[in-house]
Amino acid sequence: MDLLLDPLDYEFMQRALAEAVLMGAACGLLGVLVLARGLAYTGESLSHGLLPGAAVAVAAGVSVAGGSLAGAVVAAILVALVSRRREVDEDVAVGVVLPGAFAVGVIVLATWGTPQDLDSLLFGSILAAREIDLLLGAAALALALGLVAVAGRGLVLSAFDRPFARAAGLRPGLLDLVLLVALALALAVALRGVGTLLVLALLVAPAATARVVAGRIARMLWLAPLLGVLSGVAGLLLSFHRDVAAGPAIALCALALFAAGLVVGSARRLVAGPAR
Repeated sequence: MDLLLDPLDYEFMQRALAEAVLMGAACGLLGVLVLARGLAYTGESLSHGLLPGAAVAVAAGVSVAGGSLAGAVVAAILVALVSRRREVDEDVAVGVVLPGAFAVGVIVLATWGTPQDLDSLLFGSILAAREIDLLLGAAALALALGLVAVAGRGLVLSAFDRPFARAAGLRPGLLDLVLLVALALALAVALRGVGTLLVLALLVAPAATARVVAGRIARMLWLAPLLGVLSGVAGLLLSFHRDVAAGPAIALCALALFAAGLVVGSARRLVAGPAR
């Protein structure tokens, strides 16, 4: 019990644990929709879109969380608009817009920031989480829950059969835009914890683990957030007790759970035997 309770003696660890719970739940929930829609590459690239907004915020001396969110939302909208053109595929739009945004962020930081600023944005600094970060985390989780409740069925349907979704009166393009904006908010929250280079682990690994273990979307929607929270809390505890960087520790725990999920999935198939 001391391993679990000792970190709570410190106020910065209390905030960090709260942030880990919020970002793990939000990223885990949205990760299910991201995998269903096949947007894992978009999620990785969108995380790079956080950097220019965060870099401008650092240079201007304003909220990094707000700046990264603004940058990611702008990047998400640009990707959605560019990919609407018939001659431009979605992956091409992502590959053009978001690496360019990442390059702009690096240049801004190299000009007006410090090496510590760059390190923090690339690899996270969850131990420095403030009240504004917790408010953004709560907003991201609330948006993810609302998105699943209101548009989850439509998002899943458009992911598997877009022509049928259009015939049913849905607007897959609009649903994609809403998902990208919600994803931008979740990634902006996770930026504080694991940074732009490691955030994909928290977005994809819990959802991928849930898919291997649970299989069905309905089960994944409750299992993935739990795994995201477990990854965040376990990574923070590892960081506290072993004096390692918190962001990489969280990402490593998420990947370790995925590896464990693969083992569990393989064992279940062996027990079940060959399909008839």
